[in-house]
Amino acid sequence: WPCPSTEDLEPPYLHGRLWAPDPADRGRRAPFGLVRHDPPVDLTDEQYPIRLTTGRRLDSYNTGVQSGGYSSPLRRGESVELCPEDAERYGVAVGEQVRVTSRRGSLLAPVWVDPALRPGLAFMSFHFPDEVDTNQLTIEANCPIAGTAEFKASAIRIEKVSTGGPALR
Repeated sequence: WPCPSTEDLEPPYLHGRLWAPDPADRGRRAPFGLVRHDPPVDLTDEQYPIRLTTGRRLDSYNTGVQSGGYSSPLRRGESVELCPEDAERYGVAVGEQVRVTSRRGSLLAPVWVDPALRPGLAFMSFHFPDEVDTNQLTIEANCPIAGTAEFKASAIRIEKVSTGGPALR
């Protein structure tokens, strides 16, 4: 059958030209601009000592399950992810309900412990607004350069609750 020679094969990864041995084959350089770092608008303090960042979870990223029409074996529902040190600090374990409060709202969510997170950082997704409306915790500030909402940096506090219940809205 037709089998190309190895010299004609494209690399098995995207943008292989960027690693070409000859710089002339790599194409033009990507434009980069320097931007001065501005701290988040919603700063942490004694009352709100944890930084909440929001995003997508692997089981829902770029898949049909984002719309909820498909199930995923990885999907476990919404939770607030904490590092082991913060979970210990608040005296909570995986599955326990906590109250997550920002300057804009409060909700209940179960805890998930993720050793990849650093102390002082929590993560939640926005995939389950009917169960846990994470976006009520986020700030409505916008990045002046990109024009995007600053959903990635909200100051929160975590409080252990004695009984479970539906998420507050």
